[in-house]
Amino acid sequence: MRNKSYKIAGIIVLAALLLVAIRAYMANMEPFREMPSSIGNFSAIDIDGGRTTFEQQKGKATLIVLSASWCPACIAELTTLKNLHKEFSEKGLRILMVSEDDNVKIASRFKKKYEMPWAMVHWNYDLMNALGNPRVIPVSYLVDSDGKFDYIEAGIIDENRMRRAIKALVD
Repeated sequence: MRNKSYKIAGIIVLAALLLVAIRAYMANMEPFREMPSSIGNFSAIDIDGGRTTFEQQKGKATLIVLSASWCPACIAELTTLKNLHKEFSEKGLRILMVSEDDNVKIASRFKKKYEMPWAMVHWNYDLMNALGNPRVIPVSYLVDSDGKFDYIEAGIIDENRMRRAIKALVD
């Protein structure tokens, strides 16, 4: 009888531990830990040399894109980013790409290979905290001139939706 009680208690403990593990796993599947309503100034290493701040990079609208050279979805959206840059840069849109590559040298080669005309910085913890610590790439943040998040999209950019959101900020 006692043996049976221990087995049942063991199964209950095991089931409880499994539920805790599943909840922890599901919590980590959310793309953002905490999403702030606006972005503060941050400093980062500029891929082209030196350091830069968000204040130096922002425009009427700033599209911040988290990307990496090893990410197929990031590479796939480069044509869309180039289209948006071409259409809106003269109206005040700035694109700031945040490289999640291992180092600045890899990020620099990525920028050069795909002829990206916008600014690129290397990620750091302060910058990622300012963006709500997303756990996916690509992810894009459209920020207005006051630093408020206007539109956020995880995954490859939907060009038409992003175009409408940008137009609302720069027109």
